[in-house]
Amino acid sequence: MLDKRALTKKFLKELGLETTAKNIKQYHRTWWMNPRNMDTTRSYRLTQEGCNMLINQLEVKHYEVNFPGEIEWYSGLLLDLDKNLDSPYFLKSESIVIFKEKMAVELILFEGNIHRYTQAKILSQKNNDHLS
Repeated sequence: MLDKRALTKKFLKELGLETTAKNIKQYHRTWWMNPRNMDTTRSYRLTQEGCNMLINQLEVKHYEVNFPGEIEWYSGLLLDLDKNLDSPYFLKSESIVIFKEKMAVELILFEGNIHRYTQAKILSQKNNDHLS
């Protein structure tokens, strides 16, 4: 997966906008929830404006997965999402909008349970690290 700087440049090009340092900085802050760590491949959470841009302007295929009930948001869960979701996503109160089909299918298999999904991703990563 591309880092957020590369994705921001790609989106700007597709929108017909210049990829100047000023535009990259401005739109990076506009489209991404966590404007820090521009050159990292993590923290792909989008702002409402970023999500709308991908869906309405660039017409990127997206998937909306409903949560099974009310989600108790806490900092640990948000950090787990940042660390384990490897594609842009947008959180709504009752669902998550995802721009990667494989991730959407995985979440559907977990019946939209974001807690169980992130815990499974963490365990899978630990197992992979242990086997390496």
